Amino acid sequence: MNYLKREDAPLTEAQWQQIDKIVVDTAKKTLVGRRFIEITGPFDPSVQFTTIDSIDVGDTGACGLFGETECGVVRVKERKYAPLPIIYKDFKYHWRDIETANKLGLGLDMSIPAAAAYQVAVAEDKLIFHGDTESGFYGLLNVPGRNTVTLSDWDTTGEAFSNILSAVVKLNENGFYSNLALILNPKDYANLHRLYGNSGTLEIDQIRKLFDVGVFITPVIPQLSAVVVATGIENMDLFVAQDMITAYYNYDNMDHYFRIFEIVALRIKRPESICTIE
Repeated sequence: MNYLKREDAPLTEAQWQQIDKIVVDTAKKTLVGRRFIEITGPFDPSVQFTTIDSIDVGDTGACGLFGETECGVVRVKERKYAPLPIIYKDFKYHWRDIETANKLGLGLDMSIPAAAAYQVAVAEDKLIFHGDTESGFYGLLNVPGRNTVTLSDWDTTGEAFSNILSAVVKLNENGFYSNLALILNPKDYANLHRLYGNSGTLEIDQIRKLFDVGVFITPVIPQLSAVVVATGIENMDLFVAQDMITAYYNYDNMDHYFRIFEIVALRIKRPESICTIE
């Protein structure tokens, strides 16, 4: 992996291992989309394009003694090609900090790459939910062909549950009955921790019962909106050419510059598996 130029950095192998570990640990704690979207890859950073297929499943599966019942064919009904975007964030170490770490054994400050890794993770979730118009990818919140439910007044107890239930019903009507996930803004999630009518339970607890995959929160979703998805690689996946990794790329003004980056894209294959509340 010569493109990482790690041999040019004044770091020991142990220090690189520390950086790799903190980057991975921070990403795991921060990333939301990867908790319910299946991953394809990683492959290689030389992969610059991917296909975006729209899948037609035909009719339901058939059952018959002789296999002669017509039920349609699962097929790719439309295919597009799109360039894979790079998600990245740079950080730097002051030369004296590296000298101190190497000569006095005090260790490098891992909060610096951790902060950069956090920003990369947030940027990945922004790509998943909002897409990237420059590279031609839609997100869960704006892909054409998705279902929508009109938002009502969530300040009124029960209205959020009603909207979310309507979104689930729309997916059910399109043939999606399980593997469902709900994603909310953190403020909306917090506000739903209130009693639901006379049930003695919280509204969010009633909502959780609708989702076998789970309820997730992320600040990249605007407040007073939500998205319900039927998960599964048949509906969407995250294509990964290069997973999150750190490279050394510059020495300037005696400081050392690094870049945390990844090459990923969300591929939505069945937009009808998504319902937004907006």
